[in-house]
Amino acid sequence: MTTALTPAPRAGGIDDIRREDDARGYERDETDQFHRLVDRLVFDGDSRAEAAGRRARRTLAEMAPGYQRQPFLRLVRPLTFQRADDACVLCGFWKCRCGGAAPAPAPAAHSTAGVAR
Repeated sequence: MTTALTPAPRAGGIDDIRREDDARGYERDETDQFHRLVDRLVFDGDSRAEAAGRRARRTLAEMAPGYQRQPFLRLVRPLTFQRADDACVLCGFWKCRCGGAAPAPAPAAHSTAGVAR
């Protein structure tokens, strides 16, 4: 009978890589360089505008006055349906006078609010 001690489970190479990475501490990434560039450009633009006695434009309305943005894309049109207890589609009365020849409730014309009636 062998009495070999089993070693404690390890993650192997991954565990070593994690430890090395943790030992290095916080590392800056490429977005920091981009943000520093943008900050420099903003400062340059602000100082040039101030030297000219103006203010740098910040919003779309300031940059392009009168520009009309395209509306959001709607994948489905808004539909409104008649309720089951609504008036008859054909005769318009609450208690149908056309002898029950009315078809099943159909979608009504769509409204701009898209709220069911």
